[in-house]
Amino acid sequence: MDEPHDDAESLAIRCSGCGQRFKVGIELRDRMVECGTCEHRFRVNEEVIVRSKKFYPGERRDRTLDRFSRVPKTIATSQTTFQAIHYAQEPAHPAVETSSPVRLVFGFIAVAVAVIIALMLIFGGSAGGMLFGTSQSKRLMLAGFTALVTAVFLIAANPRSRGKAVFGALVAAAALLGLPFIFTEGNQRVNPIRTGFDDFEPVKPDPSGKGGPLDVKDELTLLKEEMEYSPLEREILRYGKEAAGTGRGVIGLWLRGLQERHKFQVRDYVVRNTGADTGSHMYQREGGYLMVMSGVSGDFAEFARLCQRFGEARIIEPLRVIEVQVDNSAFVEGPLDKLTDPASPAFYELNRRELDSIDLERARKAVTRLGPAEPKFYRDDIVRRMQELMREGDVEMQGVTAKALLNWGQPGDGSEEVVRAALEKVALSGKEVPEPMVELLVSRGDASAVPIIDDLWAQDCTTWEEFYVKLGPAIEDAVLARFEKGTATLRMSAIRMLHRVGTARSLAVLEGSREGAPPEMRVLTDRALVAIRARQE
Repeated sequence: MDEPHDDAESLAIRCSGCGQRFKVGIELRDRMVECGTCEHRFRVNEEVIVRSKKFYPGERRDRTLDRFSRVPKTIATSQTTFQAIHYAQEPAHPAVETSSPVRLVFGFIAVAVAVIIALMLIFGGSAGGMLFGTSQSKRLMLAGFTALVTAVFLIAANPRSRGKAVFGALVAAAALLGLPFIFTEGNQRVNPIRTGFDDFEPVKPDPSGKGGPLDVKDELTLLKEEMEYSPLEREILRYGKEAAGTGRGVIGLWLRGLQERHKFQVRDYVVRNTGADTGSHMYQREGGYLMVMSGVSGDFAEFARLCQRFGEARIIEPLRVIEVQVDNSAFVEGPLDKLTDPASPAFYELNRRELDSIDLERARKAVTRLGPAEPKFYRDDIVRRMQELMREGDVEMQGVTAKALLNWGQPGDGSEEVVRAALEKVALSGKEVPEPMVELLVSRGDASAVPIIDDLWAQDCTTWEEFYVKLGPAIEDAVLARFEKGTATLRMSAIRMLHRVGTARSLAVLEGSREGAPPEMRVLTDRALVAIRARQE
């Protein structure tokens, strides 16, 4: 469409050669001009002058024309011969107000939190899920806290419609609190320790009156008959005289519902953690197993806490028995694909549970899997359990655990004391010492481990020299004490270490060893003297 031409002092023209438009003064009408674009010469006449096309209201559809008033102008006149039109008053349009970005964010947070936690409560209880093994009470706590957060953000996002916000918050709370009761998969049963017999109902006599004296039995008598108490009773009588002098006694475990394939795991675990005699025997009964533990010391509560690892325990002190309702699912290993995949969200949770297994082999595998993994989740719990395994496990377990603690442990977490005690026992037993145990103590700079590592170095200087020297100047006195009486190999190893950590105290000993020393040892001694003197300057 041609543009309107409203300027009376100029003419809008179009080049007849290239069609380019220009504006020229009116004095150039009927004169020759030259196009500045294509250099075509033409005359300014009616053929090249651009005229704006007139139009009348209604001929063009343009929304911008709606901005102009359609009310006709009134003509001031003294008399009117027709009835004037009365227009209705223009309606008042409500003010359009945009929502605050902060309130939009609050609303998004409220909805997102509620949806995420709802999905977690629905699907998180499956095997390997985030809520697998979480108790019902903890799920309700999670749902209640989420409902509270959702309510706060909803009310903050709707300050002018708080009634609707409160109603939405109540609906969200009802939905969240109802999910733990609908989706109960993976709930963990709480295993409390109970003492006494307050929860037992007394056995009533036969109302018919036909029964004999044996019909009236208390709960203890019924329990003794159920687990066939005689082996435990005989062991208590036999061990009673010995227990008076040694402070050790006999305790029975009534393992109700224990499956046969798990009995050896339970027996080894109990003997390993209670110090019971290896001859402690398990008697098979109709409802489970009765284990007679002899040679134990300690209180019932401590033993009951150990039994909670695989079931619900209660103490029956008059019979010297701890009754355990065994949960056989505690012996089932988790899904292998998630246990071995560090990228899986359930990797850390499942392996942490495997660490708590009473089967040391399963715990060892979990330590091996967790060792190289990045310590992102459950670090304190995993380190604490690894320290317990250092005390419980054999030499192989201690080596694997010490290697994992190099990655998971932190200075000041108590790992040095645990590993040092385990290292001392292994060294005294004459078994081969795992290198990770020594490496952990050296990496922490544990000066208390110098005597233990010094003995290891004296027995095999080739293996332990590199570990020993990393303890720094703290080893100097121990090395000098063995220098005079050591073998040639040990003395050469000592010279190499003093070359790196020796001080002025070593100068006299090294200078005195030069006389009569083999050429190779003399060369090492000279180098060590030069290095020590250079550090003194």
